Amino acid sequence: MNKVSTLADGTLSINIHTQELPEETMMRVFSLRKSPGMVLISSDDISKAEQEEVEKFTTDFEVGKTKTASQRLRAVLYRVWEQSEQAYDFPIWYESQMERIINKYKTTLEQ
Repeated sequence: MNKVSTLADGTLSINIHTQELPEETMMRVFSLRKSPGMVLISSDDISKAEQEEVEKFTTDFEVGKTKTASQRLRAVLYRVWEQSEQAYDFPIWYESQMERIINKYKTTLEQ
């Protein structure tokens, strides 16, 4: 691992350097770009038993699972916040935007 940093949304960015890889492996890695996945990192060889042990803790993770509508809305609002250079941290801005959206729909409800 070369670098680990936190992002504004609370997630981590992990930068990993590898040894030289065969072209086929490099193509496979590139094909995973912007895809969910799991990574098992070790400085030693990883045994099959260790892989299976890790998989026990990741059984809820579904590769290719689409985001819920609320996750998609949060992601879009995050991009809007990023591009608008807000003075507030994202969680504060997000709460205010959600409150604005909720109040807009409340006004359409019958009393």
